[in-house]
Amino acid sequence: MMLPDEVLAIPLSVVLSDLPGLHVNLINTYAGLILPLGAWGFSIIVMTQFMREVPVSLEEAARIDGAGELRVFWSVILPVCRPALGVLGVFGFTMIWDQYLLPLIVAQQPAHFTLPIALWTLRADDQVGIGVLLAAALLALLPSVIAFLLFQRQFTRGLSVEAVGR
Repeated sequence: MMLPDEVLAIPLSVVLSDLPGLHVNLINTYAGLILPLGAWGFSIIVMTQFMREVPVSLEEAARIDGAGELRVFWSVILPVCRPALGVLGVFGFTMIWDQYLLPLIVAQQPAHFTLPIALWTLRADDQVGIGVLLAAALLALLPSVIAFLLFQRQFTRGLSVEAVGR
């Protein structure tokens, strides 16, 4: 079950302030910004569903040719999964780039702020006009657009393979 970020905000802040077992405080650190996004549930679901559609005959043919487990994964399974990895690359980058709530919980100093938090703090400054904010928002949008354009072929192939495979 997927839960909205707002529901997880308080438990996440408690866990990050005292990491269970290690007793490490990850608030106001870069590790606190990165580690919670490491096991993103969406990527696990997409890759599981995509790999279920990979024919077992491809694996068996590679094994008959003498390929080991690592060679089968690297040379057969991974190239077949490129469309799914492209979709995850676009969605993952966009989600992490536009993350608002996690940096709001973790970042305490301006040096750790992400772009959405920095834009929000700029809004409160009286000397910064609306034009500067809109220009900064446009510049913050550009990396997401560039990531989509770079992975566009894998993205559209991954979506069409999922649609046709069903």
